[in-house]
Amino acid sequence: MSIGSEKTDSELTALARDGDETAFREILGRYRFRIMAICVRMLKNQTEAEEAAQDSFVKIYLHLSDYDPNRSFAPWAAGIAINECRDRLRARSRFKRIFRETPEGEIERSHQSSGEDSENRERLETVEKVIQQLPEKLKEVLILKAYGDYSYEEIADALRIRTGTVMSRLFRAREKLTEALKKGNLL
Repeated sequence: MSIGSEKTDSELTALARDGDETAFREILGRYRFRIMAICVRMLKNQTEAEEAAQDSFVKIYLHLSDYDPNRSFAPWAAGIAINECRDRLRARSRFKRIFRETPEGEIERSHQSSGEDSENRERLETVEKVIQQLPEKLKEVLILKAYGDYSYEEIADALRIRTGTVMSRLFRAREKLTEALKKGNLL
């Protein structure tokens, strides 16, 4: 059967549940980059993020039978990716406590030569550091909104919280981010 991009997420997931691999590849193709962006922002390590995204894709496939077609697919898949990243962060934390290791290297950054590029890179690195220091609940909402481009409703669905809670957490995350950037004279 030929699957075209005119099929809805619900139609594709129904086909994928029935074993249509082409339908699964199609739906995965729609959300692959958003899921990868979430993993990169949460884990701050390119290799680990790629592994987490791949594991998320496998879990999505294995749990298609659990997917409720009355829900939107995007936040359901994002929720799986977030949970995978949470598990990895907990494991990383346990590992560091046991072995007292220093943090892993950050995501590779391309070399930039001009002063303006260097200043922008430093500003971006500072923003990334501030985001990583946010409490998990605030960081997750901010990452989903800023890097996953999810709506408030989709974020609420992915995290299984109310839309008002999403709005509140996003407000607090932005407030803390702005406050930290003002302290560093970056705003």
